[in-house]
Amino acid sequence: MDSMTKNQQFHLILADIATAMAAGIMDNAYRKTADTAGYQPGSIRDDWLRHSTDKALNQRVTALANAGIASLSNLPASALLDKAERFGVPLDMALAQEIATHFKEKREAVLTYNR
Repeated sequence: MDSMTKNQQFHLILADIATAMAAGIMDNAYRKTADTAGYQPGSIRDDWLRHSTDKALNQRVTALANAGIASLSNLPASALLDKAERFGVPLDMALAQEIATHFKEKREAVLTYNR
């Protein structure tokens, strides 16, 4: 996982937050991850998908999580940190700020290019 780019890592962290949010809403059996030691970006999403046996639930959670990723990418660092903490994804303010800045710069680059 060390060979991932920052962009890949940030997308996987957002996928973890979004999956935890969606599973928390739609899957009564879902429990927040308590073990934050050794966290790897994408592990929460992968773990939930690996243990999900209901295909219909899997599709609903995945669809909601995919929409959630787009929404999370527009949040400021403080809101992103709040969502991560609420849904059990280990994130600190420095990383939340780095993620928020990354996605903001991507949006601004597209806006500048399209002018």
